[in-house]
Amino acid sequence: MTTTRRATAADLPFLEEVFVRTADWNPSTAKGAEFWHTDATFQQYLGGYPRATDFGLVAERDGQLVGAVWSRYFTEAEPGYAFVSAEIPEIGIGVVEGRRGEGIGRALLNALIAASDGDLSLGVEDGDPAEELYRKQGFLPVGRVGTSTTLLRSERRDAGAS
Repeated sequence: MTTTRRATAADLPFLEEVFVRTADWNPSTAKGAEFWHTDATFQQYLGGYPRATDFGLVAERDGQLVGAVWSRYFTEAEPGYAFVSAEIPEIGIGVVEGRRGEGIGRALLNALIAASDGDLSLGVEDGDPAEELYRKQGFLPVGRVGTSTTLLRSERRDAGAS
């Protein structure tokens, strides 16, 4: 059985591991932990975790950490990868290798959605199989950045309409 709990500062090393696994989901474009630990994006998404407005959850199964999801607010001056607005947090999510396809990502995403009090955004690269999960959970495309689609889960029913 998978359980989720609130992520704390003590979970930062695991969140960092999940970040790298998520960023390197495609083996043909993987850059490795050494690259990501020195890249500004890494600090942008996890530096100082947890900030007062950060919210995160970790999943445990059989006594081991198997996945994490977290949300962080960004500003127009320093936007995240899937920035929509300063009022909408962006999600980072990932499941450790060997545990994908077990419903862990879905459980984490559902728990974050349930704990959220508004809209959520995330970015998904072309070809990432996780996109299907996000769409099933109500995330709709609202933009593109390079080879990624920005998805938004809005509390309003007209999200994504243009």
